[in-house]
Amino acid sequence: MPHPEIQALLAATDPRRRVVILTAVLTGLREGELLGLPWGDIDWQNRQIYVRQQYTAGRFSELKTKASRRRVDLPGELAQELRRWRLQCPPGAHDLVFPTGAGNPESHSNLLNRGFYPALRRAGLRKIRFHDLRHTYASLLIANGEHPKRIQALMGHSSINVTMDVYGHLMPGAGDEVADRLGALVFRPSGSKTVAVDELELADDAQAIVFNGGPCRSRTCDQRIKSPLLYRLS
Repeated sequence: MPHPEIQALLAATDPRRRVVILTAVLTGLREGELLGLPWGDIDWQNRQIYVRQQYTAGRFSELKTKASRRRVDLPGELAQELRRWRLQCPPGAHDLVFPTGAGNPESHSNLLNRGFYPALRRAGLRKIRFHDLRHTYASLLIANGEHPKRIQALMGHSSINVTMDVYGHLMPGAGDEVADRLGALVFRPSGSKTVAVDELELADDAQAIVFNGGPCRSRTCDQRIKSPLLYRLS
């Protein structure tokens, strides 16, 4: 979901459910993790959420895997929003961050049908899954240049393979950058002189030039060298 769509969605969401959607976008917590989040699992001093339980199918349960039990950083703006929301949050037996108006655990259907889907319609946005907000979070991390292993930890994936399988296609240019660095290591060693190919003046095709320490009788002895690319000669 692009940034303008996020802003439009938040503006169209009713105040009681705005913070849960904002938290989904800025933390990547799964729906059940959000609905099962108690206030006691927010570390205000370190600005982190300790994710360790979920509320799904009408019951609370601990997260099953070590990777899912994680700490997720809170942006300062989100921490402020949560502090303001805490003053208005309906109290309840479970001390939940995102309960119903009566303080009880919020159901999946209520969150979607009374909050999320109406907000999408009011904002004029296409219908998406609530889980797509988690994908939005991952794409924002990638756009921010976060390391894949860090993204894996924040998303709670069991392995880096899961992260790369799902989000690897959102990392454009990574292969090109690796290739460029490899080329620089081989063809442009430190301290060498940069020369434009089209600046090399050869008397004729029989004139030899030195490339990587060896003679070559043709201007096009290495087909990778094309004007106006740069390469280095010792």
